[in-house]
Amino acid sequence: MSSSSKETPRTVAFFPPRLVSGGTQRHLLEVLKFLDRRRFRPIVISAKRGGELRRAIEASGVELVRLDLGERVVSADMIRCVRQTAALFRTRNVEVVQCFQWRPALIGIAAARLARRGRVVAGRRSAPVERGVRALLEDLVVRLADRVVVNAETLRPRGAAAARTEVIPSGVDTELFRPHPEIRAEARARLGLSAADRVVGTVGRLETRKGTAVLLEAAARLLKKGLPDLQVLVVGDGPLRDELPALAARLGIIDHVTMLGDRSDVPQVLAALDVFVLPSRTEGMSNALLEAMATALPVVATAVGGNPEVVSAEMTGVLVPPDDVMAMADAVMRLATSPILAAQLGAAARRTVEERYGARAMVRRLEAVYAAVADAAPLAVGCAAAAADGRV
Repeated sequence: MSSSSKETPRTVAFFPPRLVSGGTQRHLLEVLKFLDRRRFRPIVISAKRGGELRRAIEASGVELVRLDLGERVVSADMIRCVRQTAALFRTRNVEVVQCFQWRPALIGIAAARLARRGRVVAGRRSAPVERGVRALLEDLVVRLADRVVVNAETLRPRGAAAARTEVIPSGVDTELFRPHPEIRAEARARLGLSAADRVVGTVGRLETRKGTAVLLEAAARLLKKGLPDLQVLVVGDGPLRDELPALAARLGIIDHVTMLGDRSDVPQVLAALDVFVLPSRTEGMSNALLEAMATALPVVATAVGGNPEVVSAEMTGVLVPPDDVMAMADAVMRLATSPILAAQLGAAARRTVEERYGARAMVRRLEAVYAAVADAAPLAVGCAAAAADGRV
């Protein structure tokens, strides 16, 4: 038996936001799926109870600890959660703490300092959207972390933190997300669609920054411009779950829009589409975009965040300005009515994902970060980095 096979796996504690469907959560599931369990033992710590991803995490054989954090930024609940987490770090001998989003990250950082165990890796997977005190706390997380991982070059922090930052693009399971022409008819039938429908879809949280309303406005324009067989599928949940159907009704397109909510069968939904649209106003590197490209769908994406890093304009997809209803409608019309162009872009998109954005390669790079951080000098690394930035 080799010496490496005798090593005790290092414990990595993952701190995601709520366990609901979203890009960060799907990223976490990919990491848990491909993480080398001979080298790393994962624990998932959720600040909130509930969430439909609980079963998926537990089914993967990963320990899940759910805290019960309230909504206030600073509270007795948060102090209790820090103490509870610090005790867990000691008993599980946690060596690496992978945090996503600022609030669970604050708990992870404070618990690591209190337990004197665990180097912190802060993950940034979307453009910062917080304001005021919350923005300062988000910035503090980056400055206190021993290492920062971002999924797009555009998200790299400035200042001293840049030297502690690794750019590791998102990755998708290209076996799960692949072209499925053999199930297209069945997928459409299950969704109440006909073979003749032109089907456009999007996947993402139903919140303002995702720009889903812009897609609905573009759809209304397309119906008037000569796509009477257009159908729009919207996958996801969020604070706009009631507002978006109301907007579709006001636009007179409610019969052409299907709100599917969160789905566990996204590969099958993608198989029913003709065109995928990512209408985001801000973005990091979108898992949903990569999944659609891996499925060989022609994509229309806004030229924000990491999207231009993934989509080569007119080679692997079409880029449009954010909030530009006319440009989005024109791009969708072109792909929906040009099957040869759509097929060419889709095939090129699939090749790009296979070559650059596979989930296994992404996880191997993350593992290298975890190992390097665990082997680094004692915990003061994060605090020293923050002091170098002049913020503590």
